Amino acid sequence: RGTLVQRNIVREIGMFQKQSSAWFQARTAQTHLKHNIFFNGPRAGINFNDGFGGGNEIDSNLVFNQCRESSDHGPFNSWDRLPFWTDVPGKPSLTPLYNDIHHNFFICNYGSDICIDNDDGSAYYKLHNNFEVYGGHKSDFGGHNKFTYNSVVAYAKDYGEGL
Repeated sequence: RGTLVQRNIVREIGMFQKQSSAWFQARTAQTHLKHNIFFNGPRAGINFNDGFGGGNEIDSNLVFNQCRESSDHGPFNSWDRLPFWTDVPGKPSLTPLYNDIHHNFFICNYGSDICIDNDDGSAYYKLHNNFEVYGGHKSDFGGHNKFTYNSVVAYAKDYGEGL
């Protein structure tokens, strides 16, 4: 809770562990990823395993050349299959704080299909002021409370195109 990850360059991962990401998190909350450069990875550059307590912020990052060993998602991937009872919102609750993804530069090249993939019940996201190239944003499989605004999607493509 309250982890700060900033000013890192993470590259050439996935040589031995094919399911790795530059940043993976599970059962944590209120993480702040900022001013990082993540590239040349086998799967998503940033992967959120669950929604847990929310309150995460991802801003001012450059993420590209992801999904070199897979295809389904892209620079950011999340899933959230179970609710958690936490006190992160200030009192015990099953409703997490919103995750805020903003002012990032995501390039959906290599095997990437979607710049921001909120998958499998992902909920409580604010996606705004991002620059997304060759992708866009997917939201499916029961997720809700996701807001996308003020972002630029350059050279957008439909989900599944090219698979």
